[in-house]
Amino acid sequence: MPSDSIRPEDWWFKKQPPGQSHSPGLLQKKTLDRSLETFVREVLQNINDAGLDNDEPVEVTFRLHELEETRKSFEDAICWNSLIEHVRAAAEEQDGPGLQDYVDYLDDGGTLRVLVAEEKNTSGIQGDEVSTDGDYAALVRDPGSSNKSGDTGGRHGLGSSVLWVASGLQTVLFDSYLNEELPEQESPRLVGRSFVPTHQTPDGQWYDNEGWFGSPTGLEDPDLERPESMWADVAEELAEELSLSRPNEAGTSTMIVGFRDPSDPSMEDQPSPSDVADTFERTAADYFWPAISRGDLKVHLNMEGDERHITGETIRDHDSVAPFIECYESRADASKSLGGPGDVASREFEYEIRSRKDEETPSEGSVSLAARRAYPYEEDRVGEIALFRGSGMVVQYKPGHHLGFSEKFHGVLACGNARPVGDDEPTDEDSAIDKFLAMAEPPAHDDWVGEKNDELKGTYESGCVKCVKRLKKELLRTHLSKLLYGTRERSGESIRPDRDIVPKTKRSRGRETETSTPTVATPFDWEVTASNVDGNRWAFEGWVEPDVDEQGEVVEWSVTVEMAAMFEDNREASKIPVEEIDVGGTSSDGRVEDGRGVIEVEENPEKATFEIRSEAFSDSDPRLGDVGETKFKIVDGSIGIEEVSS
Repeated sequence: MPSDSIRPEDWWFKKQPPGQSHSPGLLQKKTLDRSLETFVREVLQNINDAGLDNDEPVEVTFRLHELEETRKSFEDAICWNSLIEHVRAAAEEQDGPGLQDYVDYLDDGGTLRVLVAEEKNTSGIQGDEVSTDGDYAALVRDPGSSNKSGDTGGRHGLGSSVLWVASGLQTVLFDSYLNEELPEQESPRLVGRSFVPTHQTPDGQWYDNEGWFGSPTGLEDPDLERPESMWADVAEELAEELSLSRPNEAGTSTMIVGFRDPSDPSMEDQPSPSDVADTFERTAADYFWPAISRGDLKVHLNMEGDERHITGETIRDHDSVAPFIECYESRADASKSLGGPGDVASREFEYEIRSRKDEETPSEGSVSLAARRAYPYEEDRVGEIALFRGSGMVVQYKPGHHLGFSEKFHGVLACGNARPVGDDEPTDEDSAIDKFLAMAEPPAHDDWVGEKNDELKGTYESGCVKCVKRLKKELLRTHLSKLLYGTRERSGESIRPDRDIVPKTKRSRGRETETSTPTVATPFDWEVTASNVDGNRWAFEGWVEPDVDEQGEVVEWSVTVEMAAMFEDNREASKIPVEEIDVGGTSSDGRVEDGRGVIEVEENPEKATFEIRSEAFSDSDPRLGDVGETKFKIVDGSIGIEEVSS
């Protein structure tokens, strides 16, 4: 009960015999990129997804404090001597840079920083101490687990581990006002967690890797046997001493103790408060402009006095995202193909997904694609397409040259609940697509992926993996081409390249027959069904088969194919060497010869499918698409026909 909460006198780690399993701690699970940008993305994503269902925006304020005059009172409040004893012991057990570097930094007189992320109009840390669902379980008790559901990207999940990654002491505190309280809960709720390696203190005692900062009353509960959350007056008074107190409204204030740039665990080149503010401001604008521009999210910064505001009123001041916002907001009155600089074109196209396995859900709907022609003076993110759904976070900026386009434009692919224009409400189909793509997001929320996504494959019907891939490649390429070029045919385009083939010969297989056909020229029928840049390699997928009118039986055939980089006037710039070729179909074979791909089919000469990949190029190599585009073509071939006896 709240009235029973007791202020802790130390940090609690469970004692364990030395022979039990030793844990390396939460931070050894390298599931996410350890950069300050990733930290901002993950924290804002979690907070944004926890917004209450009302007409008010979610507000987030990041405050960076460098503790000097207040350090002594802070250390007293957080039971510093107890915490640092365990951290020092754990540092001796941790592999690689991290704890020991931070302890040495403090011992050398380094400034102790704390970062507070204060959120408003969010749900707060819901849940009791023992349940397996709810925010408390996913964020506090078992960080790294997930309570994701429905049309959000998950309140926490694996991404919540970035909180401890950004702490030099691997320690985080939470002060929360709950939107909905359970019986015997009275906000605020205060609790702290530390995740360090299993360690031995100077007295010879071994301890588990998980530390708790909470009311010792939980030690007497047989369902807990560890400290529990502090509530009401005890929590409020301690939060005040920790500089963690917050407004009396729903939401959570999270404190990272010993805040650092997680990409520099050795503490050799930590950013200044203004540098931290630059990264936070840029990342918030670049990845959350959909939510910010429509008034769903506000971000405020106060980094040791450096104050900034990223809101609906200021977001268009950011050159890197202003063209995307204009593109997204101008869709309603846009034409179907682009004109001059500043012109916006938009179209919706059908997108097929799969129904859930446990219930029948919509399996198709529309998504919205728009493009804006860039002005000559615009430089930021030119030629990129912002991919996002209803949560309002850009999951990825997809380079247009990876799809074969070198034009100067900014694009948006608005899916799911982000598709409707103006005051239109999302349809059931929009919501189904939103939930489908939400489950396609990896822990870092930086892509939509189907492969190696067991949760997606376990939830949706067969074929769901291809649906994800098709949206980002084939469908996006096809409909972006229509926006950029209208409906005119483009010679050599990667979607359906020129059929510039005149096979040299067709010949008899040499079997003993009454009559054999003469050798004459003949075409093939073929199509490229997908092309893209994957891992700095051009890749083409498609099929090819002989297309003959002569009477007789095709007994074998072969083709030789190559790739060529094209100038924008459709002249060939250079050949692109083929490195790999995979051929499907009965009795089909593929090999690479002199930078070209060779497909051979015999015995059962049917249609052959192929996947062809070029050699890998550097990021700046123009043959990845900046020259113009890449063409796939057949340069040689032969067909063997055996005449059928009458």
